[in-house]
Amino acid sequence: MFIVKFCVERYASASQGVNLHTVVKAHRPVNEEGVMQHDVVVAVNKLKAAAAEQPMNASQLAAACNDLISACDAGLADRCLAANTGAYDVFMSILHADNFLDYIPVVLPALLSLVEGQPDILEVRGATSVVNVLHDSATAVDSIIAALKLVRHCCVLHEANRQQFVALDVIPVTAGLLTAHHSQREVVRTACAVFSALTLDDDVRVQFGKSHEHAKAIVFEGNALDVLLQLASGMVLV
Repeated sequence: MFIVKFCVERYASASQGVNLHTVVKAHRPVNEEGVMQHDVVVAVNKLKAAAAEQPMNASQLAAACNDLISACDAGLADRCLAANTGAYDVFMSILHADNFLDYIPVVLPALLSLVEGQPDILEVRGATSVVNVLHDSATAVDSIIAALKLVRHCCVLHEANRQQFVALDVIPVTAGLLTAHHSQREVVRTACAVFSALTLDDDVRVQFGKSHEHAKAIVFEGNALDVLLQLASGMVLV
C-alpha cells in the first residue's frame, strides 16, 4: 500500500508539476452542517469576521491571529491554504485601516507566520506597509522586531523582494533603528539579519542579482558598517 501511494504521488508530481508539499492531506471530520473545513479555513474565516467589524475589536482580532498562527505553524501546506483562502488580503486591509498601529502587535506575527516559506505572496502593498511600520517612531520594540523578521524572511531566496525593499529605503531605515535601539539585543540581531539577507544571491530564478549593490548601499547609504564596528567594539552610540 505504501509503495502504491508513493508511486502515485511521484507520478502526479512529475507529470502535472504538482508540489505535494503544498497539498493539505490531513483529514478533518464534517461539522454540524455536514461540511468539512480545515482548521486553516476556519481560522481565516474567523480573521475575516474580526476584520469586518467596525470598529475592529482588538481582543477578537488577537484571538483570530493566534488561531491563524497555530494553523500556519502546522506546515507549509497549511500556510499555502491560508494564503489561497485570502488571509494575506485581510492583513493588508487591516494594515491600511484607521488606527492600524493598534493592531500591529498581533497582525505582524501572524503575517510573519503566513509568509514563512512562501515569500512570493508579498507584493508592493505589503512591503510598503512593513517599511512604514519601521518608519513610525511610535512603533513598539516588539513590533519593530516582528517587522524586521518579516523583511528578512521575505528576502531569503527572493531577489525581487530584496530589490523592492531596497527601493523602499529599508537600508537607511534599518540602520537608523540599529542606532536608536543599540541597547536592545534582539533589535540589533534582527537588523543584522536583514542586512545579511539583502546581500544574498540565492534566487535561482534570477541570473544576476544585486547583492554587491546592496552591500555597497549598506556601507555608504546606511553607514551601517561604522555602526556595527562600534557595537562590536563595545562603544556606546550617541
